Amino acid sequence: VGELDMVTGDKLVEIINALDLEGIRSLTFSLGELDFIDSTGVGHLLGCYKRCKAQDIWFHIENDNPDIEEILQLIGIRELIKSQ
Repeated sequence: VGELDMVTGDKLVEIINALDLEGIRSLTFSLGELDFIDSTGVGHLLGCYKRCKAQDIWFHIENDNPDIEEILQLIGIRELIKSQ
């Protein structure tokens, strides 16, 4: 809920880094209630994706916000995640 940007992105990384991912098979991010995402927020999502991929965890972004989805499509995150 809210924004995923330079201000809030560090909190996301902090939370993800604190998770014990041992035995986790998938991780889903729900962005449907996000109002805004900037390049820093996208970078943090990509960092989470890379961590998941390195640990063989399926990474998924769930989103029904057309504005946020357009950004994800334009920068190629959807294609990157499909290739996992």
